[in-house]
Amino acid sequence: MLEWAASALRDYPWRRPGRTPYEVLIAEVLLKRTTATAAANVYDGFLRKFPSARAIAEAREPYLIGSFANVGLQKQRAKSIKTMAQHLLKETSENLPQDLDGLRKIPGLGEYSARAVLSFGMGIPAAVVDSNVERVLSRVFLSGLPPKPSPSVMQELADYLLPRRRHRDYNLGLLDLGALVCKYVDPLCDQCPLNVCCDYYQLGRPSLERRDIGLRKVRKEKGFGLAKLAQVSGVSKTTILKIESGKTSPKEITLEKLAKALGVDAGIL
Repeated sequence: MLEWAASALRDYPWRRPGRTPYEVLIAEVLLKRTTATAAANVYDGFLRKFPSARAIAEAREPYLIGSFANVGLQKQRAKSIKTMAQHLLKETSENLPQDLDGLRKIPGLGEYSARAVLSFGMGIPAAVVDSNVERVLSRVFLSGLPPKPSPSVMQELADYLLPRRRHRDYNLGLLDLGALVCKYVDPLCDQCPLNVCCDYYQLGRPSLERRDIGLRKVRKEKGFGLAKLAQVSGVSKTTILKIESGKTSPKEITLEKLAKALGVDAGIL
């Protein structure tokens, strides 16, 4: 994994050496529910406007909302990041906690982002698990995992595998391998550096689970158009289309939102 990462990692501004924990935190806020390209286009400009948590906490709401215009969800992001900044000012004098439990207490900062801040911003070993990492690990260890491993099982596996040294490169490597090679549909197994130890590859690439077929079928049976399902579920039309076309592996929480809106059990999606 580390050999592959040495030459194949994608270049984004928040990944460059010397980024502070605060700068990694800002990247995590920008990356939620948008593309890395869109986040990269506004990242440096946002940091110039708001070089610290105090700058965010003291910013007028319209100015803060406007700063997120090009990545979407402006009001939601502005509210979330302002709450984070106010918490940091009150509880830690702007300093980000240097442990997982402390980071988890920051409102709006999820498990993945907390671990990303530790590994990428502080140099503290912490395994990050998003849908891409989960897909890589579930394929490599296909024979030893249950059919639908829980998030806690996948996190435990990732924690066990994480190297103490070069954990940052390893984490970034898994993220990019899942995005570029070990894709949800049509994975490039022959180009994968892990195919020598991957159960999925060694077993002849068993059929993918096509959740997208279930979602499209149920949506049409229930008489939901894309716009209506997006409005009721709170899941964007873009995300729904990606799931239905098999271009993404949906998170469980996303499936639960869609299932609730459609009035069905998440298992059938």
